[in-house]
Amino acid sequence: TIPLRRPLSRSMLSGDSLRRSFRHAVVESSSLPPAERLIMYDACDSQEVSQSLGGSAGYRKRLDARRGNKPKKADNQRDVCTPFDHAAFNFSKISNQREILAVLPEYNILTNRFPLFPGHCLLTAKALVPQQLSATHLSAIVRLVSHSGFSAYFNSWCASASVNHFHCHLIDELPPVAQQRLVSGPRVLGEPTLRPAESSGSCYVFGASQLGLVGRAVSAMQAENQPHNLLFTPLHIYVWPKPLQRPARSFDLYPETVGGPELVGSFTVYTERDFAKLSAAAADELVRINTAPLPERLLSGGDDTRPATAPAAVEAASSSSDESDSEAGPPPKQPRTAVRACQSLDSLSLVKLLRSGSGLDELTLPLALSKSCLNRSGGLEVS
Repeated sequence: TIPLRRPLSRSMLSGDSLRRSFRHAVVESSSLPPAERLIMYDACDSQEVSQSLGGSAGYRKRLDARRGNKPKKADNQRDVCTPFDHAAFNFSKISNQREILAVLPEYNILTNRFPLFPGHCLLTAKALVPQQLSATHLSAIVRLVSHSGFSAYFNSWCASASVNHFHCHLIDELPPVAQQRLVSGPRVLGEPTLRPAESSGSCYVFGASQLGLVGRAVSAMQAENQPHNLLFTPLHIYVWPKPLQRPARSFDLYPETVGGPELVGSFTVYTERDFAKLSAAAADELVRINTAPLPERLLSGGDDTRPATAPAAVEAASSSSDESDSEAGPPPKQPRTAVRACQSLDSLSLVKLLRSGSGLDELTLPLALSKSCLNRSGGLEVS
């Protein structure tokens, strides 16, 4: 008999506790009929076939026919900012409350019934809001990633999301793209960014302390109906703007939509024929043709394009992160120094530190930035 598992609370939540809760759900599900399983299978069990694609990017391909049994999403997505539809499925309608791994004040962490990665689960909003990033969501994701050692990826509507209720994917690994070295990228609103050195597509990498700038980039993409995928690691936020229409060539190279999983470096197929066909060159081309530059006004503008005051949504998100900050003035010196020290670690080292449970009290993570520092690049407007 498997003992009952209670959802984790905020005070109990850590990378290790979430990992244990996920494993418990996998074991619990293994003895149940498919219709009752919380997780249909462990993505990394003996039935998974995974192989490096070779090449400089370090991408991998996976063969897992079980994922092919997942219900397909409707191909009728046209607007990135599609309003929430109360009649459609949303995460408040899950049939089994035991799918909830953790309960947070504004979010739940749910099992992903058809996982693609180790520890693959979902951060879902309790509020009935659409699949659109807000400043509050950005802050929540960064906080969770910083303190758990997990990574997270987000698919906007029209960019592989299948449920129009806010959620992002939590995964218990640092994916291949995040293990590439970073080099200088384009300036966004006058501020420097990075890019993965071996990636063929349009990818903008921001430091975790540039959360406000990420918000402004997302806001611009939403305003121009540009789909987007993001990856959050303890140190960086990766942003992939996308074309609104999937290129026809993409279907020739890969049977699935190219979304967050593929852009972070993992390509899953369901047949041996597709597995054998997929090459490093094809993966590079898929990333290139399924991404696009940010809106031109972000790449040509400088500091003078910023609003004089931060939007209310950013004020609310940042004040919840640091209630004691003053309303104006430069950020305290210690958080800025700590962030620089934190960023001197490579991502793999930081993930190991977070998972070990040591040094968390002494390490000031990027989310500890003051409100004035968070708002330095502006924030995400929420309509």
